Amino acid sequence: MAPKSFQTVALMPIIFGLKNAAALIRKGEAHAKANNIDPANYLTARLHPDMDDLCYQVYRFTETAKHIVERSNPSAPTISLTDDEKTFSELLARIQKTLEYIESIEVETLDGREDHEVVLHLAKHLPKGPAEVRSTVFEYVLRQAHPNFWFHVTTMYDIFRHKGVPLGKTDFLNGAGLIPVKWLGANV
Repeated sequence: MAPKSFQTVALMPIIFGLKNAAALIRKGEAHAKANNIDPANYLTARLHPDMDDLCYQVYRFTETAKHIVERSNPSAPTISLTDDEKTFSELLARIQKTLEYIESIEVETLDGREDHEVVLHLAKHLPKGPAEVRSTVFEYVLRQAHPNFWFHVTTMYDIFRHKGVPLGKTDFLNGAGLIPVKWLGANV
């Protein structure tokens, strides 16, 4: 079915992503408990010394999710996220807060805003220093926000996999069971 609104294009993948990310975290937490692994072993893990840890990945993808709304329509309602969550339950609460916010956004909040301008001021720690990027809301969502969201969800997934949590592509794509699946194999 074709999208009926820009709001659907902008937010539906994010809603699915947030729900599946929460399922990944719950599976990581369950794996830690079942194997007597200190949760900090996962929460502070990173893929490379110059990359940020698992908690940071959750901070960034939830922040990116809320920014889709706020940057697309500066007069939209907003929420505050503090980047101080340090436990599985705190990270799950952050995702839930973000999800509730995203799901509360009315179609009218984003529809019709596609051609408005978004100006991003990017971080000072970039190799060439601070930068400014201008685009339409539509371009921002498709070229910057969605890829950034998925980068951080994927990095969180990869950290869990790197630490031995038994996750697979199905967990990433449908960990929350949002896509109905009719299993046809005998070994189901």
